[in-house]
Formats: sequence, structure tokens, C-alpha cells
Amino acid sequence: MDAANVDLKAFTDEFYVKLCGAHLQPVLDTLKYSGRKLTYAVELTTLLIPRSQRYATGNQRDERMDRQELGADVPLHFSAFHPDYKMTGVPVTPLETLIQARKIAQAAGLRYVYTGNVHNLEGDTTNCPSCGSALIVRDWYEIEKYRLTPDGHCPECNTKIAGHFEKFSRAFGRTAFQ
Repeated sequence: MDAANVDLKAFTDEFYVKLCGAHLQPVLDTLKYSGRKLTYAVELTTLLIPRSQRYATGNQRDERMDRQELGADVPLHFSAFHPDYKMTGVPVTPLETLIQARKIAQAAGLRYVYTGNVHNLEGDTTNCPSCGSALIVRDWYEIEKYRLTPDGHCPECNTKIAGHFEKFSRAFGRTAFQ
């Protein structure tokens, strides 16, 4: 196994107890352990759920979004909520909310922060943390451009990019199979 993507459902214990039937701290402890002790790459995804009249406990807490403790190189994905199943009365997460969360995390020093479940080229693109070059350009789940060297370095400044990479040999995403 090269990587694991873990969903962090919310930033408060209240949300975890009310909607997940669990507590936040064991999840945070597991994430900290995974990020520091294991040899595979760990990525973190948080679905940003807007507050609604029916669900007063949304999970958007801007003041906490910058407290990621796994390190600056752990990828962090902020994904848009779309109403479904038992939460049809909750609105879609506005793109502006995802962009703001991404800016907060980047300002806190995280190097690889993305938006998800939306079309947002800027928020889906992996940039070199040293020179800013666009290295992997994605549109949702399609890779439109891939510029990493086979051993995972930026071709412009030779900075090692965090993650596990191999030679990119074929298209990936929806159009790869049409």
C-alpha cells in the first residue's frame, strides 16, 4: 500500500457524537499516529457541510481549519457537500467556502491543499512549494497535465514533491476510458 486517504468528518466532538455516533479525539489520535509512524503516505479529506435549519451542527469551523497537525506535506482536501440520503435539506457547499478553507490552510503553512467535488482548476492543481510551477493539473478527477519527473521532483527547480510517484504513462480519469 502506498497511500491512505482518511475522512475527517468534522472539527468538533459535538458533530461526531450527534451525527457519527463517535468521538473526535480517537480520530485525531489515529491521524497523528498515521502521519508520523507509518511508511505510507496519508492524505486527509474533510467534507465541508453548511449549517442548515434542520442540521444546526454543520461542520464548518473556519477558526479550526488551520490547526492541522500532521505536517505541512500531508495533502488536505476540502470537499463540497451535496445533499443526499438523510441530509437532503442541507444546501450544497458554496465554492467560495472551499476556496476560503484552502486559503486558510495554505496561510497556516500547508503545502498541498485542494478543493474537491467541484470543478476548480486552481484548487485541484498540485504546485511546486518552492517555485510555484503547476505540476499536476486536474479538473475534478481528470489529470490534464502531469509534469513531475519519474522520481517525483519538480522539473523546473528539482524540489522533491511529497508523495509516492512513478512514471506517468497514460491518461487518467473519465476520458481515459472513452
